[in-house]
This record gives sequence, structure tokens and C-alpha cells, in this order.
Amino acid sequence: MSVTIKRFGIIAIILMLLVVGVSACGGSKGPDIKISNPWARPSPKMATSGAAYMIIENKGKEDDALIGAESDVSNNTEIHEMVVDENSVMHMKPVEGQRLTIPARGKVELKPGGYHIMLINLKHQLKEGEIVHLTLKFEKSGEMKIDAPVKMVK
Repeated sequence: MSVTIKRFGIIAIILMLLVVGVSACGGSKGPDIKISNPWARPSPKMATSGAAYMIIENKGKEDDALIGAESDVSNNTEIHEMVVDENSVMHMKPVEGQRLTIPARGKVELKPGGYHIMLINLKHQLKEGEIVHLTLKFEKSGEMKIDAPVKMVK
């Protein structure tokens, strides 16, 4: 009888360790990226570039990074930002290393005058009502496909 009780005790301990182990794995969730309010600006005639904007939120417990993008409307797509130089002149430049950190439990807003997806060498003029298909590439979360309507935002 005591051998049976010992076996039952050992099995119970093993089961408890498994439950604790599985719970611990579920609790260490990595990044959880959500994209909201994607849009692109209409381009003027003869423009060779355009821009797309959105809010990238990371609801997870681990940082992630936007490390690239692709678009169906441009030959090249880069992550850019607007910066003010030492002469107080605002200009645009690619984000260093094409890596934009999205902090855990934080968000980054891509908006006019700040970070944005630069659509370089447009294949055609972007017109209001059109949809721009984007593939965003994240360091840990992989690729995400989104649709950004072309619209005027005031």
C-alpha cells in the first residue's frame, strides 16, 4: 500500500511541475503587434515618391522592431523620419539601419512630420480612394500585410 501512495505522490508532483512549466511558458509572451489607422497620402502629379502612415502598437511583453517594408505601388520602400538639423531646418532621412523599435506595451505613430513609410519611385500617381498594399517586416513578429487607403487627412 505504501508503494502505491509513493507512486501516487511522485505522479502528483510530476503533474504539478508540468502545469507550472506550461503556465510559465504562456506567461512569457513576446511581442504582440497591432496595426491601426493605416493610410497613404495622395501624390501630386509628377511626384516620384509618396508616404504611408499608421499606428504600430506592441501589446506584448517584449520589444520588437520594424525592419523593412514592401509596397505594390513603389519600386523601393523605406522607413523614414523627419528631423530638424543644427540650422533648424527640417528634412527627411532614412531611419538608421532601417530599424524602428516598437517598445513592449508601447506604440509608435507614423505620421506626417515624423516617422513614415517612404514609397520611392512610384509606379503611378497615388489617387484618393486607391488602396496601397504594404508588407511590414518585423524583427520578431515576421511579416504583416496591411491595406492603406489613399486619402486626404487634415
